[in-house]
Amino acid sequence: MKGPPSGYFIVVPERQAEAPDDLAAFAVHLLVAWKLLLLTIVLGGLAALAVAMLLPPKYRAQAVVAPVTQSGSGAGGALRQLGGIAALAGVELDGTGGRKEEYFATLASLGLARDFIEEEDLLPILFAERWNPQAKRWGADKKPPTMGEAVKRFTNDVVSISDDHKTGLVTVTVDWYSPQLAARWANRMIEIVNERLRAEATRRAERSLEYLDKELAKTNVFEIRQAIYRLTEEQVNNAMLANVQRDYAYHVIDAAVAPETRYSPKRAVMSSVGAATGLFLGVILVYVRRVLSGRREFSMRGN
Repeated sequence: MKGPPSGYFIVVPERQAEAPDDLAAFAVHLLVAWKLLLLTIVLGGLAALAVAMLLPPKYRAQAVVAPVTQSGSGAGGALRQLGGIAALAGVELDGTGGRKEEYFATLASLGLARDFIEEEDLLPILFAERWNPQAKRWGADKKPPTMGEAVKRFTNDVVSISDDHKTGLVTVTVDWYSPQLAARWANRMIEIVNERLRAEATRRAERSLEYLDKELAKTNVFEIRQAIYRLTEEQVNNAMLANVQRDYAYHVIDAAVAPETRYSPKRAVMSSVGAATGLFLGVILVYVRRVLSGRREFSMRGN
């Protein structure tokens, strides 16, 4: 072949000896740098502990209650034949009358949280960072919170409602910076639920009695009148029970008391997490330093 070479050529440099880069070699580097790792662990733990010390302590108060089962009259026979009238009158014929789902839904409802915030005047407490206690008004450069914001903060960060399906017990948990307020709020929420449902039961019984009186005036059939009398008697008993029974929906098993020890921040846990984070950063630092050292050695051999 004559003339200059034509085509494409790839220059392959001499293969350099590869530095060991396996886990065993890296473990050796970690052992050598144990002082650095220890330093990062200590600094990470101390930093997390300092943050935990600066955070205001929160306290947890819990109240345990049991739903009250209202016993029905066990209506049957002639009353069963008046199922339509009983349903329109708001009378339950199944004999249960417990309405546990209604009780729990009321306790965990946003409407109850809104009423509780208004009754206790919690806006300045929930948004203390925006409130000027000396002037007793919102800060000039602060936006007044809305009730929607207050309900969201209260239900997400302050109160939680849990239902144990095995035992049927309901736990009201309140986390707050004041142990006295935490206990007061937990107990007060239960009181408000009982008051609201008791008043609703009284109104329901009164409406039922009015309807039954109208139906009684429309019929002369002896059996139907006797059945309406029994329905009326049941509603009178319901109204009397609602008026005299304080724990109408929930019976308090264990009332909330002001806790003596803080619930959060958990300083030991935060310190452990900080130490683990420091160890992770230390390992990353050792790896980066090892990579940079290897590049310098490779560059020096190339020169």
